[in-house]
Amino acid sequence: MRSRQYGMSLVEVLVAVAIGLIGILIITQAYLASDSFNRSTLGEGGAQTNGTIALFTVERDVRQAGYGIADSRAFGCGTIKYYVDPSYSAILGGTLPDVSLAPVAITTTAGQPDQITVMYSSSATRLSPVALTTAQGAGGGLVVDGTYGFFVSDLILLVNLAGAPNCSLRKVTAVTPSSSMLNFNPGAAGEYNPPPGGNGLLPKYAKDDLVFDLGQLRRRNYAIVNNNLRATDSLLSAGGTTAFDVVDGIVDLRAQYGKDNGVNNGTVSNATYTLGDGIIDSYDNNPPVTSSEWTQVLAVRVGVLARIGNFEKPSVSGGNCDATTVLPTWSGSAGSPFNAVDIATVTSQARCYRYRVFETVIPLRNMIWRAS
Repeated sequence: MRSRQYGMSLVEVLVAVAIGLIGILIITQAYLASDSFNRSTLGEGGAQTNGTIALFTVERDVRQAGYGIADSRAFGCGTIKYYVDPSYSAILGGTLPDVSLAPVAITTTAGQPDQITVMYSSSATRLSPVALTTAQGAGGGLVVDGTYGFFVSDLILLVNLAGAPNCSLRKVTAVTPSSSMLNFNPGAAGEYNPPPGGNGLLPKYAKDDLVFDLGQLRRRNYAIVNNNLRATDSLLSAGGTTAFDVVDGIVDLRAQYGKDNGVNNGTVSNATYTLGDGIIDSYDNNPPVTSSEWTQVLAVRVGVLARIGNFEKPSVSGGNCDATTVLPTWSGSAGSPFNAVDIATVTSQARCYRYRVFETVIPLRNMIWRAS
């Protein structure tokens, strides 16, 4: 019997190889399907995380907007006139960028994501302004009706109450409570204070004009750069900007002012539309200019578009991408639609990705609770 056992035949080997190949094919297909589901899950989770972080980061700063400057008497002064050694702002003929006094500014550019810029004090101790008790003299100091809350190195904002709106910056170098004096000496510790003879370019202020304590002023801009949400801190100085990417995978940013202006523009459904009743009547991108227009701004509505990172092939071989065929929308799409995603073009690669929309309404608490 042993002499008749010659091993496996060729047919048996071929059958075994075929069964093995079928098994490998099934396992491979199962692995690819599992990997596809895993990548989709991770992509959805990543977009969810990125969108949430982006919206939270913007919301955190917008809620702070106006802290230290939330006073209707300060708004409407327009472009801040300032000096940072060794130059003046552009409005005064210098090289430094012009900056408007605004708790939150929305910048719109056709075909591009919006930008949001917030301004607030990060360390102001005194929230109510003081008044000048005498007109500004030729020296480097101001006599005010109280120095409590002012400290050396604080930035201050001077605002006139009569005539054309005017506001400018100084940096406190000394506080003298006994004479109610704030001093603004030039030099390394007073880079915001012009040298002797240079004060002529900055406006002068009269008795009863206001002095706001800004502490350490923060001005932060949010924009979309290379599909990243980028924040840029820009203190009012030459080269004083610091940019950092907050989160990637964010392809569009939209924002609108929420105004209690008594206007029904179709963006809010109210029973009545009454000016000054504390209820938002409309949303739009029109920037406030005057003091009365700023008092109407109670909130900012923000929309963020996050892209899921998985590139999805067309469902039909050789066809166009069809993962996304309809432009994503948010509550403010009627006046400010997402347009960073070009899915209108049939061959656009933007159609090969899926997207998630995140939006919220951020109350401007410092504007609502403003001192005046």
